[in-house]
Amino acid sequence: MYRSTSSTSGAEGEPLATGVAETSYADTTAENGTKYYYRVTSVNPSGAESDASSEVEKTPFSDPPNRPNSTDRP
Repeated sequence: MYRSTSSTSGAEGEPLATGVAETSYADTTAENGTKYYYRVTSVNPSGAESDASSEVEKTPFSDPPNRPNSTDRP
């Protein structure tokens, strides 16, 4: 899996994660409010890497949602 802060045309830069066998991945190093672009590749048993997937753009919340405090309750 590759992550960038700008749109790319393929798998560019250093991989964010390698050896992921699950069908989902949580990017625990993403910073809130930063726009990220992700692409995924696969590697066969011979070590050949596939072309990159389509790009996905995601931005973690810039601020956490407001939570009511005890004085806001009726």
